[in-house]
Formats: sequence, C-alpha cells, structure tokens
Amino acid sequence: MKSEGDEPWLSFPEPLPERGAFFVLGNVVRRETEGGCHMKDEQNLGRIEILGVENLISPYIEKSKQNVKRSISDLLNATEIERVAREAFSYNFGNNRSLSFQHYYRETIENREKFLSTPDFFRHFKQRYALQGIDSAYLDKLESEKETILHLLDSNDLVNLYYRFFADALVQRGERVVKKNLGSFFTKLVHTFLPDRYCALDNPVKKYFGLGNESFFIAFIVVSKAYREWASENWVLMQQIRMEIERNKTGKLFSIKMTDLKLLDLIFWYQANESR
Repeated sequence: MKSEGDEPWLSFPEPLPERGAFFVLGNVVRRETEGGCHMKDEQNLGRIEILGVENLISPYIEKSKQNVKRSISDLLNATEIERVAREAFSYNFGNNRSLSFQHYYRETIENREKFLSTPDFFRHFKQRYALQGIDSAYLDKLESEKETILHLLDSNDLVNLYYRFFADALVQRGERVVKKNLGSFFTKLVHTFLPDRYCALDNPVKKYFGLGNESFFIAFIVVSKAYREWASENWVLMQQIRMEIERNKTGKLFSIKMTDLKLLDLIFWYQANESR
C-alpha cells in the first residue's frame, strides 16, 4: 500500500536484481543498474502484473531509507547536535572557497529567471559544483533545452528528466563519444529548483550512508526521503540546527535560503569529507 510521501511518479517492484530498480512509465518498463539503464516495452505490463501492485513500492527502498535515518540520528543526537552542526557550519562558512560557493548557491537557488536568462548557466553550474566529464557540446545541448528541463522539474517528472538528459549522456572523451551517467549533475540541478524536496547528493555522502554501490538515482531518492522524514519527525532538533547557523556570523546571512534538507546536507557533506 502506498504511504504518504511516496513519489507519485516512481514505482519500485520487489525484488531488485543486480542492485537495480524498475521504473514504470506508462507501458514502458525501465531498468537501471550501476552498469547503465535498459528499456523494454511491455505492451500489457505482464511483468508488473505478476509482481503484484502491492509490491510496486519496494521494501528495499523503505529499508534503505530507514537505515539512512538511523545514521542521521546516530550523529545528530540531543547530546552532540549543537557541536556537530557548529563544526559543519564553521567549515562551510569559514573559508573563502566554500564561502564563494555559498554566494553562488544563494543567487541560484529556486531562481528560475536567472536560469532562463543566463546564456551560459550550465557552464557556471558545472564549474561551481566541480562537475567532471562533461564537454562543451553537451552543456550547449542542455542550454538549448532549458525550457523543457524547467517544465520537467516543475512537473516533478524526474524520471523523464533523468533518462532524457542525464542517465546516458553522450559526451566527448578524447576522440571518442561515450555514454556517461551524470547522476551527480542531475541531483544538484534538481535540488536547485526543488530544494525542500530533494538533496544535492554527491559521492562522499552517498558512500557515508552505505549507498556507495547503489545507482545515483536510487540513492538520491532514498537520502532525500530520509532527510525529509527525519526533519519532520525531529522538529526540535532541526530548530537546534537552525539556531547554530544563526549563531554563525556569516552563516546567518545565508540561512533564509537554506531548507532543512540543505542544512542536513551541509552537515553530512562535512562529516563524509572529514572521514575520508
């Protein structure tokens, strides 16, 4: 049975072979694994009917989400939360490189006008987020598709956005054109326009939560849902985190633009990189 908060555009049947997942899009079944995504038409969705409607929201996703929430609670307990948040914010707002990025973040977050009006938005985005392996031709393609990308974001149609532009991007590598999964790029772009629902997941945080072998898309869904639920269930602790950023002389200048998910991401980005 579908629970409150499940993504309306996403279905996950059980089991998930090869640590992959199935996405149901009309009469198309997509399957993603770390090795790439594969698509097969199922005219009558027979495979899905056999699995049973009750299994379309995977227990695997729920279990992974609960594991992430436990990891969050282990770190952000009532005894340690102020110290942990203070250290993370001191780092993120205490050095010039990180502070420069926070200025960029504040200017771009949920700024649809800037997105559409900046002719080289994706070049700056790639540079600021230190995204690798994306050539100029592909960035030009994204620029030319801005309105479509924004429509998919505003429609919360993330499956189509991901598979159309990021799952198997054709990028130049030397003299060859290769397929590349731009999962990290995808998560950061989605967060830019839907910051209260989705996190800007990157590899260190993905690994910190034990999802290092999982696809970016699945890990992104799991961690985003875990962040949202933990913040909702731990309102008092979230207020303590907010108080810490307000106590930070520089951080308080940015706090109004930072959702609960962003604050948690700042903390766990710091933890993940400190532990490497």
